Amino acid sequence: MNESAPREPDWDAKKSHYQRDDIVDAYDDRRFKGGLAGPKSERKWQMILKAVRGLQGIHTVLDLPCGTGRFTSRILDHGWKLINGDISGPMLARAREYGAGKPNLLGSARMNAEHLPFADGALDLVISIRFLMHVPHDVRIRIFREYGRVSKRYVVLDVRHKYCVNLWWKKFRKALGMRVKVPEHRYSVAELERDVSEAGLRIVRKVWNWRPFSEKLVLLCEKA
Repeated sequence: MNESAPREPDWDAKKSHYQRDDIVDAYDDRRFKGGLAGPKSERKWQMILKAVRGLQGIHTVLDLPCGTGRFTSRILDHGWKLINGDISGPMLARAREYGAGKPNLLGSARMNAEHLPFADGALDLVISIRFLMHVPHDVRIRIFREYGRVSKRYVVLDVRHKYCVNLWWKKFRKALGMRVKVPEHRYSVAELERDVSEAGLRIVRKVWNWRPFSEKLVLLCEKA
C-alpha cells in the first residue's frame, strides 16, 4: 500500500498562533532559555557562520523570521547591520530587547515573507532559520523567490532533511503503535535542489548538524 501524501501545515493557523503574548513567552522559555537551549542556539549560529564563510561584501542582513531575537545579539556583535523581520508583533518586541542601544540594528518591522517590503537586491544577505518546516510547499516556493529577489546574491536557509536516525526511529516506534509525533515532511536532497531551483536559486554549500543523528541542515544559496 502506498504511503499517503504528507499533510501540509496549516499556514493561516501558524501565522495567527504567535500573535499572542502568552504564546510568545512560552515559546521563548521553552525553545531558547536554560538547559540545552543556549548550546543549541550557539551550534546553529556556528552553522550559519560556516555557511557564509569566505563570502565578501556582507554588510546588511535581514533575519526573517527573527522570532524572539535568538540571533539578534550574535548578528550585531558579528558586525553586520541587521534588520529584524517577523509577522508577529510580540516576537519583534522581544527581539528588540537584544539589540537595544546597538547602532547597527537598522530597524525591526512586521512583514510577511511572501511579500517583502524591499526593492530588488536591497540586502546583502537573507537569513531564515527554524521556519520553513511550518510552511506549505507552494508557499515555500514563493518565499524562496522573495528571499532571492530582495537579496543581492545570497540566502541562508535552515531546513529539515530525512537522512536522520532520529526520524526513522520515530517512524519505527509509531509503526509499533506507540504515541509518537512524526514530522509531516522532511526534505530529500533532490527535493531541496528542485524547490530551490524552481525559485531561481542554487545551493552552493550544505552545513550538516551531527549527521546522521540530527535532521538539521543549513544551506547557502545564491541566485542562479
